[in-house]
Amino acid sequence: MERIINYNELPSSRGETLYLKMETDPKLYLSLMSKGYKLIQNIKDRDSKTIYVTGLRQTYGSYSFEDYRDKVNQKIESSLEAKEIVKPKTVKFNYEDLINHQYTLPFVFKNENQNGGREKFLIETEKDYENLIKTCTQLMNKKIYRFNPIESSDKKYLINYKNYINDNFVIQEYINTPSDYNTTIRVLTSSSNDLLYAALKYKAQDRYKDDTTLLGHLLYDVYPLSTKSIVSNTLSGGKNILIGDTNYRKFEKELLEKHDINSEKFDRVVSASQDINEEFEPELGIICGFDYIYDQEKEKWYLLEYHSKPMLGDYSKRQGMSYITKEDRLEADGRIRATALSLKLKKTR
Repeated sequence: MERIINYNELPSSRGETLYLKMETDPKLYLSLMSKGYKLIQNIKDRDSKTIYVTGLRQTYGSYSFEDYRDKVNQKIESSLEAKEIVKPKTVKFNYEDLINHQYTLPFVFKNENQNGGREKFLIETEKDYENLIKTCTQLMNKKIYRFNPIESSDKKYLINYKNYINDNFVIQEYINTPSDYNTTIRVLTSSSNDLLYAALKYKAQDRYKDDTTLLGHLLYDVYPLSTKSIVSNTLSGGKNILIGDTNYRKFEKELLEKHDINSEKFDRVVSASQDINEEFEPELGIICGFDYIYDQEKEKWYLLEYHSKPMLGDYSKRQGMSYITKEDRLEADGRIRATALSLKLKKTR
């Protein structure tokens, strides 16, 4: 796993064209400019040799980002299936199917567009299911004015929960992991086919708590959807075990062994992640984070999700770059992308 470089360690340009959105670290943008790279932000200006430091937002002849996202997801998931890696059975939320009890317990009611483990509810019991029906029934035909639960403001704003639920939520098969902890794997790759970081995330199974998001905040006023958390993210208090380390505690070693980490099955997951990032660099950018979950009954890894803008706090901390402010986070993001770019240039020059 590579050390994160400083901006002044970036190699000088040999005429490369880089696609880079300004929303990433401005210091990276300025550093690349000073080293003579041609930077573009308009998709029309790309050519066959363009390197995508950040992923494209829209192509495939799509007129909306949602349509583009769906087409990208279909292509990536199809490519992963060819490598025998699939997602847990997942369908778009449908209210009629819900009230007609078409979903088999246990399942996960999940917002696909929330990061950090937010708005992921385990629907495990009949009581959970009934509360989900009551909640969705109340929300589907109402437009609600509420105070913003995230920002400290007295200003009320309109929430159309019907659209919010229909546009974001899915019903996903529940995967029972092989320990008394909620566990997932994060794999961070580079489009140069390098592994930057891999870690087992774990968190003790505790009561569900999420009052930081729109639906999570509202549910504290209505019906609790789940009594047990299934989240392992560090944002919710989870911890990491670095894969590839040489000095594990007994507990960490046992947890890794339960997940069959040192096996061909896990190596195939990592290799597939690297291949996908390389194949889909224009869509994903030069780095991508993949989240996997291990099914103890089938002894099989499943893809939960992937992120072209992954949370990088754990990896940054490992590299001695803990961040507190937004500026710190942007610099960590920029330096990780700069590291991935250096690896890419070494292999293409």
